[in-house]
Amino acid sequence: MSTALRVSLSLAFASNLACTAPWPALVGCAEVDACTTGSSGGEEASSGGEIQTVTGPDENPGTTAVEEPGSSTGSGTSGEAPLPVEVELFLDPSPTIAAGEVQVSVWTSRPVTSIDLFDDDVALVLAAVPASPVHVFEVTSEAVPGDGSHTIRAVVHAADGGSGEAEKELLIDVQPGGTDVWPPYVKAGPINGFCGAALLGNGIGAAGFFETKDGLEAVAVRIDGTTGQPEGAPVLLGAVAVTGAGRGPAIAAASDEKVFVAWTEPAEATTRWAVSWVKFGEAKGQTWTGPLDSSVNAIAVVGDVLVLGGAVAQGPNTHDLWVWWVSAETGEVISASSFAAPPGEDKFNERDEVARGVAVVGDEVVVVGERDTTNAENDPVRRATVLHYTLDGVPVAEWTSTGELLDEDAGMAIAPLRAGGFVMTGWGRNKESIRQVVTRWFSAQGEAGAMRIEPTPSSEAVGLALGEDREGKIIIAGTRQQPKTDANAWIFAVPGPFGARAWEVVRNGPGQGPDEAAGLALDAWGYAYITGSEFDALQPRAFALRLYP
Repeated sequence: MSTALRVSLSLAFASNLACTAPWPALVGCAEVDACTTGSSGGEEASSGGEIQTVTGPDENPGTTAVEEPGSSTGSGTSGEAPLPVEVELFLDPSPTIAAGEVQVSVWTSRPVTSIDLFDDDVALVLAAVPASPVHVFEVTSEAVPGDGSHTIRAVVHAADGGSGEAEKELLIDVQPGGTDVWPPYVKAGPINGFCGAALLGNGIGAAGFFETKDGLEAVAVRIDGTTGQPEGAPVLLGAVAVTGAGRGPAIAAASDEKVFVAWTEPAEATTRWAVSWVKFGEAKGQTWTGPLDSSVNAIAVVGDVLVLGGAVAQGPNTHDLWVWWVSAETGEVISASSFAAPPGEDKFNERDEVARGVAVVGDEVVVVGERDTTNAENDPVRRATVLHYTLDGVPVAEWTSTGELLDEDAGMAIAPLRAGGFVMTGWGRNKESIRQVVTRWFSAQGEAGAMRIEPTPSSEAVGLALGEDREGKIIIAGTRQQPKTDANAWIFAVPGPFGARAWEVVRNGPGQGPDEAAGLALDAWGYAYITGSEFDALQPRAFALRLYP
């Protein structure tokens, strides 16, 4: 697990002329006499406050001056050694048992010009100007800066050559990655399952479904990040035609209070996409709908525009991939773009193309999904596809997997990377075999890069959601299912395209974790919120976890 330690240096300076030290939170003075420079326990330093005769090369003998507390004539004038500087170090909190900030404050008995900070023998900051904060040292998991005992040491330097130092022990003992922050939230009803998650300040908004006597209904709920319990009543949105991982309802945050939820609703013996905004604590907003035969699987917010990724049915089990740009204020469709095999390759439009995930990557909208195509032997195969658009909907580029490692693959989710580019997860397999989680990295120019496969020879596995945490690890949520057994949630962290998994958990319900981990949200410290559904006696139940980084 990671450890995030924020070192904020608050420097305090005393004066023996008046009790005006700017550190009342750290050190207090009952009397003026107690505020003497270079003193300990209220004793006055030898030079503090005395009127002395100072003779310099440009001064006339007999000129008098008041020497400021803690100042020194130094060896350059009178030959006196500079006064030492007393230093005290404060750590809060200590010990550190969770990812977050540790405030490291420094008190000095007189002004200093620079500070050096060390964690054991490793320099954190050298020659820092006294300011607050001087350095940011973050505990993000058990690996950074590392569980165990740390000696934090401050070395201070005064202008006259005086110096001082202090140290204090800091114990860092955070939870291993993948362990529960709070007990799992399980809801048997009225919420039957969650399909998506979006970060909302300290907590998440979750979109899902519940079952009524009239069929499935879309629902949104806010879950508090501290307690793991819902805040307020669920917000009911409308009838749902299809639901589940990669099919919605999908959710995206517009602010810490407002989300948009998109789902596929039944309409006139077919389906159409629907989207509505939810401001928790208020009644739901207006519902806007799309054309007949349409469906929606993913949503992203781009300023005051919503981007919906889905498909339009062309026949039984046959779709064209579609993306819609919709006004977040009026629900008007501003732009739309379709993607399908050209007539020369698919004369009767029988091939299937579907969008599964959408994200804003730099100055582009990137959509990932899957499509039917053919391999080198002209056999039909399923392949991942990636489409690039400008923010306002102009097609820029497209990419389809070549199947270089596995016969078939598909993109189910996408996440931007802080260093540029993006990462996609989903599944891949050879013909006549089971699916495995496949993750692929793309450069900032959109070029396909390294590809990672998680071998699960005895379990069919699919990656359904992913994101990048504070340490640059990629967190992937999905599902694993052994043949003829029930599915389990599979959540794990990888350092990148190569290397062993940093941590992983397989959660087996009922009561222990979702059978399908469909939604993922990562907060600023790398904590992972997982939403999904589990099955108890064939009855789905909504599920939410919060895991340490």
